[in-house]
Amino acid sequence: MDTQSDHASIEEVAYQIWEQRGRQAGSSEDCWREAELRCREERARCTKAMDDALKASFPASDPPASHIPDDVPINAEDKWVAAAESTRPPARLHMVREKKS
Repeated sequence: MDTQSDHASIEEVAYQIWEQRGRQAGSSEDCWREAELRCREERARCTKAMDDALKASFPASDPPASHIPDDVPINAEDKWVAAAESTRPPARLHMVREKKS
């Protein structure tokens, strides 16, 4: 939570507490402290619930990867040649570069 939303939440809870206590004059600081405590406790409960949910989902449902090396694809050589050709500039650019030289 960011500071602005923390402040807004505390303010809302403090107002509710103030109303529940009969709108007593001079009790705003007590209501504010009580609201801070309630908001802090609620945030801690939410954090714990999130932590518990994450712990329950660990380890992930996917099995661990094997440590056996993969076999080389049958067409690996063709792929290396195609990759080298795709990084080579087009022939037209060679001609332009040669003319500038």
